[in-house]
Amino acid sequence: MKWVMNEVLRLYPSAPNVQRQAREDIKFDNLTIPNGTNMWIDVVAMHHDPSLWGENVNEFRPERFMDDVNGGCNQKMGYLPFGFGGRMCIGRNLSFMEYKIVLTLLLSRFSFKISPTYIHSPSFMLSLRPAYGLPLIVQSL
Repeated sequence: MKWVMNEVLRLYPSAPNVQRQAREDIKFDNLTIPNGTNMWIDVVAMHHDPSLWGENVNEFRPERFMDDVNGGCNQKMGYLPFGFGGRMCIGRNLSFMEYKIVLTLLLSRFSFKISPTYIHSPSFMLSLRPAYGLPLIVQSL
């Protein structure tokens, strides 16, 4: 179940970007990022980058996380579902525990199918969410 949740968060991270501010001048090759510069890291783009994840980057493949906490990404900072560094989301462990408990309870009692009226349209706001909701057909087991 953890592999599935990691892959879902890779394809559809709840926070589509991470912001940081340079606290000193940063030199990167021939580029200097001045102290005080606000930087936005596009997590969605990074999680869908074939140079980081391979050609099957847009496929749902939970087995990516079978033996690798970074899902086979060729950069250790390429998987950021909860941010990184000193400002990493404090609730990341609680989130995974809640996902497992709630999904286990739901999947043991119900079956789910996506409604034929569903329109796949991720919307970028403060968080990533379906623009037209997620209509489901739920049946008791």
